[in-house]
Amino acid sequence: MNKNILKVGNLIANPGEKVQGHLTLKVDENHEDIKIPVTLINGQEEGKTVAITAAVHGGEYTGVFGLIKLSREIKPQDLKGKLILVHIANVSAFESKMQYIGPIDGKNLNRCFPGNKNGTHTEQLAHLISKEVYGQSDFFLDLHSGDIHEDLMPFTLYHRDASEEVRAQSRKIGELMNLGPVIGSGSDCGSINGMAMKYNIPGVLAELGCRGECNVDQAILYKERILNVLYYYGLLDGEVDVPKAEDVDYVHCMYCLDSDIDGLWYPSYNAGDEVSENQSVGYITDYFGNILKEFYSPVTGRVLYNTTSLAIRNGDPLVSFISNVNNCTCCVNYGLSESHKKDNI
Repeated sequence: MNKNILKVGNLIANPGEKVQGHLTLKVDENHEDIKIPVTLINGQEEGKTVAITAAVHGGEYTGVFGLIKLSREIKPQDLKGKLILVHIANVSAFESKMQYIGPIDGKNLNRCFPGNKNGTHTEQLAHLISKEVYGQSDFFLDLHSGDIHEDLMPFTLYHRDASEEVRAQSRKIGELMNLGPVIGSGSDCGSINGMAMKYNIPGVLAELGCRGECNVDQAILYKERILNVLYYYGLLDGEVDVPKAEDVDYVHCMYCLDSDIDGLWYPSYNAGDEVSENQSVGYITDYFGNILKEFYSPVTGRVLYNTTSLAIRNGDPLVSFISNVNNCTCCVNYGLSESHKKDNI
């Protein structure tokens, strides 16, 4: 196939074309085929191929709205390169208004990458997106928006265990998004970020918005920050806003506190609040209000995101914290301080 043609599934965009349609995932005889809305924009001039996904989790809306605005604004004649915009990656979960997981197999799409073409529905979906979308991209942006049951502060996440080149490029993308803390994650849990590490593709997971809201101002901000990345890499002409290194909120560690019991969750702090190590951050009661367990911060740092739902099950996340290496107890405990120093951030 001509390398100048942009093809995703059965959708084809020739140079100078914008094409909208669907990437189809066949499920089984008990379910209708899943139609994933996609916009392809193929510039008249050559350049990088960029993949941008939204709604990997069904209850996250700001990225969807921001991506729609972006897709309607960019014209092929202004673009140098190619854009693959996946408006709603997890359609069945989105339509079911579900948090984290999908309704067909109960799995979290952001724990299934790079997927399995012979696996369950969500594993097949991850495989399809990996092959058709990320498999031909030079770098990616994965737009998240908290979730229906989450309060969070905006941030971007890159994989700190990727190759030096991929790590540096990913961190640069996080800086250019300029949403809040730029966090190095060491997680290898089947997320899109983990796939980037394995397949040597730079990119970030971005978070903006929360609590199942679709905020117009935040959607516009998402669009503007994506444009800033595209300006920097030469896909579009525009003035680039490059933050000074001293103005970037680099973070070296993220620590998640999960529940180990069922009950009712009462958090004591909001996203962005500062907490001290061993400080109480909330408690769980039974359905009669009797306290079953109190939970404490493992680090001195900030609340990155916080579960707001009253109902909590064993294994559910409660609070996520961020802390810099200079005072990060968990980095020291897990022997990560030295590797962070080598990273020069």
